[in-house]
Amino acid sequence: MARRGRYLLRVVIARFTLKKSFYFAVVGGLALAELSPARAGLAPSDKLYSDAGVRPEIVRQGTLGSCYFHSVVAAFANTRPDILEKMISANGDGTYSVTFADGAKEKSYPEDIIFARTSGYDRSDGLWVAVLFRAYAQSVLRATILKAVEDSSLFPMVKKYAEDFIKTNDPLLLAYDRAIRSQVDQAGNIDRKELEAKLKEQLSAISVPDSVKDSLVGMLESGGLFDAISNMVKENGELFGAYRAVGQGGIVERVMQVFGGENVLTVPNQDESETARALTVATLDHRPVVACTAGSQYYKLKASGKMLPSDVQAWYVNAHCYTVLGYDPDGRVVTVRNPWGEHPDPDGVLKLPLQSFMPAYRGIATLGP
Repeated sequence: MARRGRYLLRVVIARFTLKKSFYFAVVGGLALAELSPARAGLAPSDKLYSDAGVRPEIVRQGTLGSCYFHSVVAAFANTRPDILEKMISANGDGTYSVTFADGAKEKSYPEDIIFARTSGYDRSDGLWVAVLFRAYAQSVLRATILKAVEDSSLFPMVKKYAEDFIKTNDPLLLAYDRAIRSQVDQAGNIDRKELEAKLKEQLSAISVPDSVKDSLVGMLESGGLFDAISNMVKENGELFGAYRAVGQGGIVERVMQVFGGENVLTVPNQDESETARALTVATLDHRPVVACTAGSQYYKLKASGKMLPSDVQAWYVNAHCYTVLGYDPDGRVVTVRNPWGEHPDPDGVLKLPLQSFMPAYRGIATLGP
């Protein structure tokens, strides 16, 4: 027992020293080299904001299934553009810092902003939507890694250093992020061995000992980290370049919570008077509102193989999220916008009688009082 005790002590000290050396090496300035705008492919004309500034009509979803994100961004641009503008600050080196509603911060890097544009994720005017996208994606990934470390069987001292590093530094986070994007398929699946190989490539840019890099890659084999990342990517595939239509509940609410705070209100389209009241209050109080078709009466109708009404087919998109631009309580008309910026043409904006809005959308998500 004494021999085993000395062995375990040496293991603890070795792991502690390894993590400690890694932690201080990165904190001491040997972090991943930041890319300049020129090296990342950003031209001087690629401005944060276009001449139109922050407006809902310039928010345009690309080819990925990211309507849950773009519809929320457009909803804030429609009602509280000041919130979005205050979230973003330029750092003068091509990077942008984004401060979310809870005070958490993420930094968007030029290479990753370019990814948001070239991957087909975003077609908005200006870089600001892509900047928000990358910051949100990193926050989701960081939270996933932290939770996996917290739930792991690492020794407490080692766990603390790992958590402190993940919370306060970007190199490891970016290595995982870029490794995932480089090999994820369009269904949101990732392969463990391929991810390990890509992670090693990304870690080569970090100036720390190879033994430390091996330890970081080894985290995928223990503590459930790979499973945690795999599940997260399946639920948020669009953030990493995979196309996944929105069918999962709660994603719109999570984005709205990150941008606007914790008091998110959801109102199902079950009672026309209740929906009318919620839309009226949200419009008068300038609160962002999003409505999704997944789970709606029309969604269930299509799932059963039945045809939709002929007048609906010209504008309805199944499993899709829209921005609610306003509500006229006198005429009982809801104005919605498709984040594609089209369908219906020319700009994706549609005015629907409330009685037509009810069966087309599951309900609304907005910020509560």
